[in-house]
Amino acid sequence: MIEAALFNLIHPLLTGGLHYNLAEQGAIRPYGVLTEIVTPTENTLSDGQPIQNSLYQVTIWDATYLGAKTAGEAVATAIAAAFAAGTLTGVQRSRRGTYESDTELHGFIYEFSFWYH
Repeated sequence: MIEAALFNLIHPLLTGGLHYNLAEQGAIRPYGVLTEIVTPTENTLSDGQPIQNSLYQVTIWDATYLGAKTAGEAVATAIAAAFAAGTLTGVQRSRRGTYESDTELHGFIYEFSFWYH
């Protein structure tokens, strides 16, 4: 399952760990939130093997802009290393900053496209 592979890769890199869809209020920072954005219907390779392509968003939150960016880049670097090693297949599609005024947290949103069986 791709979520488990991502969790095992990202969770240890963040003091507050990685959460699915939503972190609890007061989570230790920096922390990450993993969200599945879209998974189109199953594709099939020419050899008949089914393959999935899913778009995931990893949002890193911290009290400061530089804290969020530093933690986010560590996550993006780890995922890029997994791509290079062949343990994950995909590409990073984007990175953008955000700010949540209610919690006064800075964030960086990383979007990845993964291919997997």
